[in-house]
Order: sequence, then structure tokens, then C-alpha cells
Amino acid sequence: MTLGTACLATLLRMSGTDDDRQTGMIYVVRSLSSDPEISKLDGQLFKIGVTTGSVKDRIRAAKDDPTFLMAPVHPVCTFTLLNADPVKVENLIHRFFAEARLDIELKDRFGKPINPREWFLIPLPQIERAIGMLINGSIIDYHYDIGTAKIIEN
Repeated sequence: MTLGTACLATLLRMSGTDDDRQTGMIYVVRSLSSDPEISKLDGQLFKIGVTTGSVKDRIRAAKDDPTFLMAPVHPVCTFTLLNADPVKVENLIHRFFAEARLDIELKDRFGKPINPREWFLIPLPQIERAIGMLINGSIIDYHYDIGTAKIIEN
């Protein structure tokens, strides 16, 4: 199941019950950084995160947060988690795309070096596809190939 390029909010149902409960949100954002090393990656660089609160609240202070590359961000898409453990979902997505993780060191506002771990160099359609595969359970049969920038079958 692939998600449309419109990347609309989608229900991620990990275990269907009559009493579905929202357990979090997967969000995908792009950086609005003016740093030349980051801005040159626009269109390829996305942060994939999970929050148990609202995405708006999560990204509100992005410009002061090393997790967000010390810059404002623009939300690209969100997915509602139902009946899913947000930590496990985030860990699974990050492991799936681990080879495409951005390797960068920044200084926080106190000068402390930080290595953000939630930014990936991946085409957006591949992120959408991976989340669709997570929804239908087929993600375990695939891996992300950094050489082709595509999800391929194991």
C-alpha cells in the first residue's frame, strides 16, 4: 500500500479494536535552515519523528532545538497512530532508514556539540511508501537501499 503524494493524515492502525485509541503522531518535516550545508539538501532531507502530543507543539521551538538543526521547519505530512507504541514505531522507522541518516554535528545554543539522529536523506515518496508498508505489516520483508534510494524486497 503506498500513500498518495499529497501525504494526507492517515490512520496507522497497528492492532484493530473496537476502542481505537490515538497513541501519537508520526511527522515528517523539512528544514528551513539558512545554513548552506543544510539548505543545499532541501528536497532530499527530512526529519521523521513521533510525538505523543501535537505536531504543532512539537515543532514550535524548532529554531532553538538541536533535534531540529537549530532552525525552523516546515511540516510535510503527518500520520495518526492508533493503538501503536509510539517509541517502537519511531525506532522501527529509524532503523529501516538507518543507512540514509544524515551525519552532521551542530552546536546547540550553549556551544555543546550535538549529533541529530532523526534526519534522513530520502526521497519523500520512499518515506510515504515505508509508512504504508508499516501500516500493512509488509515492512519486515523490505529494506531501504541507499545506492538506489529505493525500498527493495529482501
